[in-house]
Amino acid sequence: MTGWRIGFVAGNPLLVSAYANVKDNTDSGQFLAIQHSAAYSLKHPEITEKICAKYSRRMELLVEALNENGLKATKPGGSFFLYIPCPKAAEITDGERIEFDNAEAASQWLIREKQISTVPWDDAGAFLRFSVTFAAKGIDEEKRVIDEISRRLSDVSFVF
Repeated sequence: MTGWRIGFVAGNPLLVSAYANVKDNTDSGQFLAIQHSAAYSLKHPEITEKICAKYSRRMELLVEALNENGLKATKPGGSFFLYIPCPKAAEITDGERIEFDNAEAASQWLIREKQISTVPWDDAGAFLRFSVTFAAKGIDEEKRVIDEISRRLSDVSFVF
């Protein structure tokens, strides 16, 4: 249920009741199918364990590929998003140099020139967000996707 935000509150019954009252009067909550899916998932932790293993495996592959191509990536402790420092420039093997004023510029260049989708984050420094939530059927397909990212970056040297 990646991207389908849902949570729960546990604690003192009086506080939980007060929170529920505020919640009832401020939003409508998730639709029932998501609530049922979340409840099912809580009863079956093996689902979460399998998904965590998949995203961890993908993240390790992505971090390795980005680092091999001169970016500065460190595997996060528990996320399917990876934030990396934004480079100041990209130097192409043909001698061209592209300067980036911010993460927005770098992100636009990556999607336009390398067909690699990132999300820029310039609010607290310049960072690029990658995701490992792509569609892939099995480990071989995951490796193929990451290998393609690596191939697309192979003619670039990044400057920090």
